[in-house]
Amino acid sequence: MDNTLIIGLTLVVYKSLLLFIGWFSRKQTTSVENYYLGGKKIGPLITAISYSASNSSAWTLLGVSGIAYKFGVSTIWLVIGVIVGMFFNWLIVAPTLFRMTRSKDLITIPQFLVNEYQEKEKKPILLLSSIIIIFSFAFYIASQFQGAGNAFQNTFNWDIVQSIALSAIVIFAYTYMGGYLAVSITDTIQGFLMGFTALIMPLVALMKLGGPGVLIDNIINNSTDFTSLTLGNTGLMAMGLIFGQLGIALGYFGQPHLLSRFMAAKDEASLKRARQYTLIWFIIVFIGMWLLGLIGHFMITDLDNNENVFFKLSESLFNPIIQGLLMAAVISAIMSTADSQILVCASSISLDVGLKLSEDPLKQSRLVTGVVIFLSAVIAIFLPEKIFSRVLFAWTAMGSAFGPAIIARLLKWRIHPKNLFITIAAGFLLAVIFFYLPNSIGDWMERVLPFSIGMVLIYLFKE
Repeated sequence: MDNTLIIGLTLVVYKSLLLFIGWFSRKQTTSVENYYLGGKKIGPLITAISYSASNSSAWTLLGVSGIAYKFGVSTIWLVIGVIVGMFFNWLIVAPTLFRMTRSKDLITIPQFLVNEYQEKEKKPILLLSSIIIIFSFAFYIASQFQGAGNAFQNTFNWDIVQSIALSAIVIFAYTYMGGYLAVSITDTIQGFLMGFTALIMPLVALMKLGGPGVLIDNIINNSTDFTSLTLGNTGLMAMGLIFGQLGIALGYFGQPHLLSRFMAAKDEASLKRARQYTLIWFIIVFIGMWLLGLIGHFMITDLDNNENVFFKLSESLFNPIIQGLLMAAVISAIMSTADSQILVCASSISLDVGLKLSEDPLKQSRLVTGVVIFLSAVIAIFLPEKIFSRVLFAWTAMGSAFGPAIIARLLKWRIHPKNLFITIAAGFLLAVIFFYLPNSIGDWMERVLPFSIGMVLIYLFKE
């Protein structure tokens, strides 16, 4: 049987499973709260793995392995930043956010930010928050669809439009039917598949290379920037690179699609147990993909796009059935992030802005979901960009906009609504400005300064 046919059949079975979960979950999705937060009854395992999968999109399997392949050992600082940021988000933010949102029966992060204000004071902040969420997620989701396009192009030589359209249709179908519950269950399945991939691929690649000793010898004997912890930089340049990569941790405090997982948990005991599961998953997946990129550097020398190292290694290491599963892992990474972000966009448009497309709130939520998916697919097709850079831009923009405001609310600082508006707008605009300015070493200005300035502003504004 032809290799591509076997891979294709494996993917058909996998996608059929996702659609079945969406269909199965539809009967339990009877209200807006069910659609966006699963009725706030999600247990620890699904909370943990769906959070992890939602965090780890195509930029993890393709992006992290790709930058490790290209830039080498110094990218370990990025891995450390991701794990540290995730851990403190669970340790500090999760329990307080859970208690504060549960006591007020809140559904979205913008609602949490403005809950203490009068109705007329809420509207400008809700509108601004929605614009930032929709703008950022449109590009974030587009990067997921672009990852799907790369996956199908590498395997089946499909046209990019066909590849993106197929992924968009499948995500729309199960999200439309089952909402948050379907998204969480499918994310959990996808999260386990990603974890399996991050364990198996580096292990098999390492054996193919000759074992850990050969990898260590290659790193030690290859005295280039690739094997340097600072990419060959010294002094302030080295510090800038390290802080820039560690600065990714700051974004965790302002990601609505991740923070909503805390709000949907069944209880605080579930959150505590979920934190342990999440830490284990992050260590396995991010270190695994980082190692895969390093190993791939010494195995593949003729790669035009560094973000395709995952596909090239899977082709050379595994039979077609395993390749199909690995392809499903990439599609999983894409879908598990895109579906969560799509729900957040839909909730922001429907609940925060209050746009009325239907008298039935649940029907409106589903219609808005379709609109968000369509716009993101169009961006992916007509405005292609590197997955890694696009994701980090959206990540930094939302982290800088919402992170300081969320921290202030968790600390119960009293902030005048106008000052909260200014802080959110400043964080977002600074992230955009620094993104378009010439790159600093490690992009430390883009990843650290907007959030830091936002924190200083909101501290000075507190009453």
